This record gives sequence, structure tokens and C-alpha cells, in this order.
Amino acid sequence: MNKKAIAILGAIFLLIVGTLGFLVYSKYSGKDNPAPAPAFPEQPAPPPPPDDNATTTPGNPSSNNSGAFIKLTDDQVLSPALFYNGNGISYFDKSGKLFQADFDTSGSQLQLTRKRQLEIAAKPNIARILWPSSGDNFIAEFNSFGKKTWSFYDNQKGVYSDLPEQVAYLDWMPSGNKILYVWLANGKASLNIADPDTKNYQHISDMWETDNAIDISPDGLNILFYETESTAVANKIKLTTPDGKLWRDLVKDGYNYGVLWSPDSQKFLFSKKERNSQKYQLWYYDLLTGEVKNLGLFSTVDKAVWAGDSKTVYAAVPTSGSAGEGALTIDSFYKIDTATLEKKEYQAYASDLDGRDLFLNSAGDKLFFRNAQDGGLYYLDLNQ
Repeated sequence: MNKKAIAILGAIFLLIVGTLGFLVYSKYSGKDNPAPAPAFPEQPAPPPPPDDNATTTPGNPSSNNSGAFIKLTDDQVLSPALFYNGNGISYFDKSGKLFQADFDTSGSQLQLTRKRQLEIAAKPNIARILWPSSGDNFIAEFNSFGKKTWSFYDNQKGVYSDLPEQVAYLDWMPSGNKILYVWLANGKASLNIADPDTKNYQHISDMWETDNAIDISPDGLNILFYETESTAVANKIKLTTPDGKLWRDLVKDGYNYGVLWSPDSQKFLFSKKERNSQKYQLWYYDLLTGEVKNLGLFSTVDKAVWAGDSKTVYAAVPTSGSAGEGALTIDSFYKIDTATLEKKEYQAYASDLDGRDLFLNSAGDKLFFRNAQDGGLYYLDLNQ
């Protein structure tokens, strides 16, 4: 092949390569190049502020009050109670040790500080503590195979004194230095008053039933009582006085169980079993007017507390499970005006809250409770 032919072939080859390169460039030159990755990942936009009027189901992150439930202890607490001065709490653990802790309100959330164990003799298998309205003594309650027994702790002597097994039920007088109790012997029951260790007792009256629970009003002027083992359709709530001179039937209809006095001693809550669902509902009774009404909350008195105005009630209301059956529940929390029946619901992200042993701080803006699901002490900030 001569040189002229080789030159022609080379020119053709270069022309082909150039044409292909131009076509490739034209195809991709109109596209934008990808932007370089940012130095830090883009953060999601912050959530909108909560709507105070919104209500959602438990576990929904849009719940308006979900951040208001705060866990205070990892301990499994027993019968937590507010200090007399309102600056802290006392509680027992499962082994019968007594602890105290102070409130720290310096931050945005309340916390417990200076947790300390008090040097008292440990008493195992305590079911609950009966705290008096005043004084440093208390009564420990035990429950063995359905049988309740009690032991009085004398703070000055630093010792427990077991009460006689004939004591079937008891409650503190407001003074904190006397108890009222039901004495059961030989198939007969009587109402008595005595020192907290049952010494220096006085007989008040015989009682018809042998299974009565008693509950003394905060002013000490009235005693509510009701049967605890009745399986009848009707279970009355009755009233007597510490001198045994007045006896009245108050709540006569339906199956009723448990009572909770208002701070002014003029009203009380009670649990009534709803006939169709067989679930307990909270009801209200006014001693002055005789008014009785359903509060519309499926709960029991052991999951409720009165506010200091003797008008407002806070209650843990099961959304899963039933109050009064002994099993764990999952609760929402409500505030209800007993005069108007106006309700406000407090909800949480977590679905594992079972409110028991409810009490309020002195200011009435924080609701404390023992969470039966994990045993911890929690509080709800009512201002959020």
C-alpha cells in the first residue's frame, strides 16, 4: 500500500473518532453535575408546637401532654407519701426499707435529691403502709393468702408491734395517735377505738356484718363502712359516728366497693360495678345534699385522688384491662370537675403506665403515682 493510501485511511480514522467524541459530549453536556454532599446531614424540621386542645391515643407521638410524665425513681416503691412540709417524699422498697428524698425544683423538671435510708428495722413482705395524717408512726399491712394482718411501728421506740389477729380492718384517726378497728372473734364483729397498738381500747358498738371495711373522714366525725366479701347484687355503703350513736344507709343500690373521702369531709367517691359491662365506675356522693352521680370514668377509688378544693378529682382510667380486678392495666389520666363533670385528659407516648397510690404536691400542680407496671415513682406536671 502506498503512502498516499495510508494517509487517506488515517484521515478517515481521525474523522470517525472526532465525530464519536462530539456526539458523546453533546449527549451529556446538557445535564447538571451532582451537587457535592453537605458536610453535615440535613436535620429534620422541628415539630410544630403542641395543641393544648388536641387529644390522641396513647403511644401517638403527637399527644399533647406526652412529655409531662416524668419517672423519678428506678426503685420499686411501696406506698409513697408526701412529707408533711411538702418538700419531699417517703417510701418503702420491697424489702421493707424506708427511704426519704427531697424535691429539687431548680430545673425545668422536678427531681429527687438527697435520697437516704432511714435506720429502722426492716420488715419483709409488707403489702402497703398506712400513713397517719400527722406524726412519725405508721402501720404496715401484710397480706398472706388473702388474710390481712398489721404491725404498728413506734418511731420513738424504733420497734414494730404486731397487732392481734382478731383485728379485721382498721384506719387512723386524724390525730395520728388513735386507730379505729373492727374486732372479729367467735363469729361476731365490733367497732373499737384504741392506741395504735390496740392498747387502752374502748368498745364503740357491735356490727351486724363480719367483713366490714371502715374509712374515717379527715375531720374524724364520720365513718363509712361496707362489706368486702359480699357477692350480692347490692352492697350498701353505710355511715356511723365514732361514738356509735348514728347509723345511716347512704348508697343503697348496686354493687359498691371502696370509698375515698374529700379533704373537706363533705363528699366521697365510691366504685360501683356497671351492670352490663361488669366494670367499676367512679361515683360521687355529697353528704350535705344527698346528691349521687356517676362521674363517667371506668376506674376505682384506689386509682383516684381529690384535689385540695374538694371539687376536682384526678384519676387513672384503664384503656386496657379493668380496674378492680387485681391485674395490671394501661391507663390514661383524667382531671374531672365533680360539679360540672367537665373532663380533661392527659396522655403519654408510653403505653405502660398503671397509676396507683396517687397524691398531689402541696401546690396541687403535680400528680404523683406509683406505676404498677414497673414499680417506679412517676409524676405528671399538670401545668403542661
